[in-house]
Amino acid sequence: MAELRKLAPGMSALTEVISDRDELAKGARIFDDKHITHLSRFENRLFADALGSGATPYKVSLVFGDGREVKGRCSCMAARSRPFCKHAAALLVAWSRAPESFVTADAPPVGAGGPAKKSVKKGKTETADLMKAGVAQVSTLVRELGLSGVTSLSEDRASQVRALGETLRANGLRRLAASTVEVANLLEKAAERTGEFEPPAFTDLVADMLLTTRKVEKHLGGEALDDRYVEELIGKTWTKKDRAPVEGLTLLEYAFSARVTPDNFVVRESRFLELGSGKHFAEKQILPAFLKNVEPKRSHSGDVLEEAKGGQYPGFAPFRLDLDEQLKRRPLDEAALVQLVEKSLPDVGAALAAFQEHRKDVFAPERLPVALRVQTLFASGKRSQLVDSKGQGLFLPADEQLDESISAALEGATLEVVLGDMALEAALPTLFPLAMVVETAEGLRLRGLSRLEMEETSRRGRRRAVASASSSSSSRTGWADAARDAGASRAAIALAEVRDELADKFSQGLSAVSPRAVEPLVARLKELGLEKPAVLLETLAQRPEVGERLDDFIKVYQVLGIALVRLAGSVQVEGEALTPVVTHPSIRVRIPQQPMTPAEVLQKRGQGELTRHEANAHVSRYYETLDDDSLMESLYPAWSDGMASAFIARAVARRPREQVLEVAKRALSEHHSRMVRRTAIQVLGQLGGRDARVLLDGLTRKGHDGGLRLFARETLNDVQAREKGPEAVATLSREREAKLRPFIHQALTEPTRDARMGAVNELETLGLTQAWPALRQVFYGDPAYEVRHRAAMALAWLGDAEMLDRYLHHVQTRSDTDAKAAIYALGVLGDVRGAQALLMAFVDGWKSTLVAESLRALGLALLEPAVRLAETRPEALEREGLRALFRTWPREALAQVLLAHVEAAREKPERLALFSTYLKLAGENTHGAGKVVAAALLDIPDAAKDKQLLRAAKKLLGIKA
Repeated sequence: MAELRKLAPGMSALTEVISDRDELAKGARIFDDKHITHLSRFENRLFADALGSGATPYKVSLVFGDGREVKGRCSCMAARSRPFCKHAAALLVAWSRAPESFVTADAPPVGAGGPAKKSVKKGKTETADLMKAGVAQVSTLVRELGLSGVTSLSEDRASQVRALGETLRANGLRRLAASTVEVANLLEKAAERTGEFEPPAFTDLVADMLLTTRKVEKHLGGEALDDRYVEELIGKTWTKKDRAPVEGLTLLEYAFSARVTPDNFVVRESRFLELGSGKHFAEKQILPAFLKNVEPKRSHSGDVLEEAKGGQYPGFAPFRLDLDEQLKRRPLDEAALVQLVEKSLPDVGAALAAFQEHRKDVFAPERLPVALRVQTLFASGKRSQLVDSKGQGLFLPADEQLDESISAALEGATLEVVLGDMALEAALPTLFPLAMVVETAEGLRLRGLSRLEMEETSRRGRRRAVASASSSSSSRTGWADAARDAGASRAAIALAEVRDELADKFSQGLSAVSPRAVEPLVARLKELGLEKPAVLLETLAQRPEVGERLDDFIKVYQVLGIALVRLAGSVQVEGEALTPVVTHPSIRVRIPQQPMTPAEVLQKRGQGELTRHEANAHVSRYYETLDDDSLMESLYPAWSDGMASAFIARAVARRPREQVLEVAKRALSEHHSRMVRRTAIQVLGQLGGRDARVLLDGLTRKGHDGGLRLFARETLNDVQAREKGPEAVATLSREREAKLRPFIHQALTEPTRDARMGAVNELETLGLTQAWPALRQVFYGDPAYEVRHRAAMALAWLGDAEMLDRYLHHVQTRSDTDAKAAIYALGVLGDVRGAQALLMAFVDGWKSTLVAESLRALGLALLEPAVRLAETRPEALEREGLRALFRTWPREALAQVLLAHVEAAREKPERLALFSTYLKLAGENTHGAGKVVAAALLDIPDAAKDKQLLRAAKKLLGIKA
């Protein structure tokens, strides 16, 4: 029995028992996949059932003898030819990793020999002993790390610490286990000496481990543990009898997620706000991933659960519920969202106060759920801020993908409430959003930002894990750098620097925390008004016994962390220096001092020098400077730029009706890009009246582009409803929402890929712009490549230019991830902003077949970018595919652009080389543009004197040299 116990703390002794490492690895996989069940122990023997290929499980057992003698037995065929089969290996792994999972039996189980088992009981005393042993080991580890730091540790120390973490988790010490494994990861980085080791992260973890060991030691010594801490600290799994009854709840689901945990469990979760109290609740389904026959938990989105009742488990917000199956539902409506707004925290100050109160409890979860009223989003650099009515800001995480989701949710809408989790990201109190309530033309709407994070198998057979912004631990990089980058106050930056220096010294060992070393830090703390921690730091550094400095050092470090959160969280945003983004009224950026042209913006954006919203502000300022005539007559770039539609609509209102109709008719020609034709449809919708209705009705007939046909039908219906009055407009909006609601729900929450794919197809078929926010969410967050690809194609076909940034990124970075969808979408959209990126990809030979198809779809939107490319890279004209583009363009359009370039080049030193390029381009045209350009060049003295140019021009004109 003693030898059996020796294996319990870890995996280190397994190879001494089973020398065949391959068999041991197979056994570990069986254990990880939960294919070994009914674990029990009797005297010196272990027993289990192992799932095999047949219907009947194998009976497997291990017998421990004297010394290291262990015998394996199994009913499988493999056990007849080897000392240990993979099932016996799995049983040994189970005992090593999770000894508390074995029940102690009074007799061997049925089928294992001997009389039938009479009764079983949990080994509670042994579990407590294992916990005490684990806590003692962590306490020793913390002291060792504090004394020696990380520089003098042996190379294999990281693997030893990781093994300890695995054992702690098996013994129920979940919080200590997680921290220990993170420390092991950091010790590996320290040993590699690559510069990736982070002293603040290391010190934070060690501090948490010390405080946790103190708390658990007291509990194991007899002190009662608050029910809120039990699950996190000692791994208790709550049962139904532990629930407190609750009733009369009015629950609105604002987020639904599904994810796979590292230990292979599927967690499906609904997050609710209770409209009566404003409290946050959660309903979860947690199942082993291999269980495929259990009905997945469904989302409650689109409904309000009234008079809900059930049981509430102990813990922190969001409080976990087990709801009764009989639920009373009503559709989510404006009244419910008004209640949600009323129950939200009134401003950033209230959210920070609640978060600081939450953090006073060092054993509370890292995250606090909140619903917060805000007015705007300040987009600046890598990290945006939510700003309330008082101008106080709260940081959002530095996450480009989240920025895209938020941008999509806020297009054309006014921000009212953000729902999510507050946590620390480095020194900064940060809100990780899950959903937003926005005001649209149709009223209040709830728009989700959370994701399905299920791990799925793609067609290539690779498994793809999607990281979770809402479930991953907060970043713990240097606090001073984070505070400085975010524009925090001088006091916050100074305090962060002190704390980072302390962390750096702690990572070297507490001997580095000497009186001389802390003297300048003590002085800085006193300057900041932190007298008590300064004195404590000064006192502990003077203690001759280095080991006696540990507890007080951690105390000082924790106090400075709390003070830093208070200082870094207070950020005032000066609204006078900001300007709204035209297409996103709730997003503001710094007022651009020198507006750039769309082409310049595109270049800067591709180089990472502008955020998407700063780019939008520059483009907006550019189009604001154009007069109405330029906007109305310039189909390229204005009408082909999805960003310009708001300005064109404004110009429409100020121009004579006949002129607008004439330009719109011209823009609807088939040789124009889809974005130009789409803008024309928008212009007709803005114009209204009988003539516009007739044109729109004609576009809904067969023979036109399918996506534009759907948009024309939607626009026509809008015009007809608007002419009937406000009630007709409201009725039309409600009818559309009723059609969309079930498919949106399915696209965002269905557990199977095929079901979500089917919902996306239905949303595309309906062809309504009101489906765009949901389709964007699918594109940004669906775990299956096929579904994301389908959503991208649907959005492009329906004309959503908001997604163009993501498509451009994939093409400009030559990323194979979602490349096919991005290339297709840029062509189908027909937005001039995508032309340059596709041309460069084509010339570079990247995905050339796919890119060539999209280039053809761009039509005349490609003309100006193609000429600029030929100017800067004349060798590109060697590509047949590029020359072919110039053959089919209308003579008038091509000649007009080339003649403008000829005129602009006349004063340039390299004008003769440019003239030659323009003549080559014109000469490719089968409709006669070559003659127009050649005639113009012969009228320029410099060109006429150049023999080579003269000969080429005469040849195009049919004149003998």
